[in-house]
Amino acid sequence: MQVVKTTRHFANLFEMPVLFYLACVLCLVVGLTSGALVVLSWLYVIFRILHATIHLTYNNVRHRLAAFVASNICLIGIWGIIVGHTI
Repeated sequence: MQVVKTTRHFANLFEMPVLFYLACVLCLVVGLTSGALVVLSWLYVIFRILHATIHLTYNNVRHRLAAFVASNICLIGIWGIIVGHTI
């Protein structure tokens, strides 16, 4: 069962986090830097680590969902800053 859970979690790393990776590369290419981007990016990473820890250990759905939603709010903020600076 642990192998199945780990495999599912690994597959999750190729869903929403891909948008984070793309945002990071885009910021590097465009030269976009701001304190808000740095804070949101680190918060995103922290919430994804928390999500992974919950998912791979005790797997409480409510706790995992809270970490997932928080990480996605950070990701939306990151993309909002990118769009706001490029338009």
